[in-house]
Amino acid sequence: MIKNDIIKKILTSKKGISVEKFIDISLFSKEGYYKNLRSIGKSGDFTTAPEISQLFGEIIALYILDLWNREFNKKINLIELGPGNGTLMLDILNTTKNNKKFQDNIRLSLVEKNNNLIEKQKIKLNAHNNINSFWYEDFKKIEPNTSIIIANEFFDCFSVRQFQKKDNKWHEKYINYDKIDRRFFFQNNEIRDNKTLSFLKQYQGKDILEFSESRQKYFNQICKYIYKNNGAIIIIDYGYYENNEGYTLQSIFNHKSSNVLDNIGNQDITSLVNFKNLINIAKKNHLQISNYSSQNEFLTTNGINKRKNMLINNCSPDDKKMIERSYQRLINENEMGFKFKVLIIKKINKNV
Repeated sequence: MIKNDIIKKILTSKKGISVEKFIDISLFSKEGYYKNLRSIGKSGDFTTAPEISQLFGEIIALYILDLWNREFNKKINLIELGPGNGTLMLDILNTTKNNKKFQDNIRLSLVEKNNNLIEKQKIKLNAHNNINSFWYEDFKKIEPNTSIIIANEFFDCFSVRQFQKKDNKWHEKYINYDKIDRRFFFQNNEIRDNKTLSFLKQYQGKDILEFSESRQKYFNQICKYIYKNNGAIIIIDYGYYENNEGYTLQSIFNHKSSNVLDNIGNQDITSLVNFKNLINIAKKNHLQISNYSSQNEFLTTNGINKRKNMLINNCSPDDKKMIERSYQRLINENEMGFKFKVLIIKKINKNV
């Protein structure tokens, strides 16, 4: 059991394990949550925008199609990171099916480690078997070519480290285990290694810091890929530009907020994405920031209201209510509309 593995690791250490290590084991080990996740949506623990309404995927599709027509108009990789049930990609392919030139020029690459979800994706995308589709466990194995990369609710799952300054000394949050009460608990350990202390010097104005090294490394990797091969990256996730509230780590079990230390290996653990960090990494890789906005602004600017009205024209009153309710979940400021951000990064070389 994954819980027992974590307990063993804690008990062999004098100071427990870091939050970062705890998340990695809970989510990505052989028995971890993402390795064994069976579904996303009502039957799972959380629901993503493509599962809420086809409107989301349609707007993404129209944006991609317009981008391809304007900037590329040639063979490209269409890459999705963490495709879930395959719903977003299916909506993209359905929306663009009448544009034969576009579909003839895309090579579909899906980056997925979960075998249960891969089977769902293959079944869902089977109707579009005219398109060359490939599955990869590792992004690094994708063939180099001009690419459009889509990452919807992908970067929020990367592990984080959490730091706090107390009495002018930095501490890192760890997780330990009480053998008597048989419970996990958080504790702050003073940082003594020079490498971490040197890193933290750049945050002297802060007393609380949450940082994801793995997220930044992965994003840097795909930025380098786009810089070398040309293309675009489309990221949709919940996050912030300036975080003044401290820690953002949270967990979801059966569509409800839960304790991070409960249901180990059986619940989703996420944190808000620091978009300012991603933008800085993109700029360091000499990429152009094409868009940074709320999900509300992106969807409304790109025609979701018009698409919604087209969709409800011939619907029953009940269907109209359902479409309107789903639409509101996507754009309402108290739901996904302002909590989620859209970042689009490009490298266009017209001479290639």
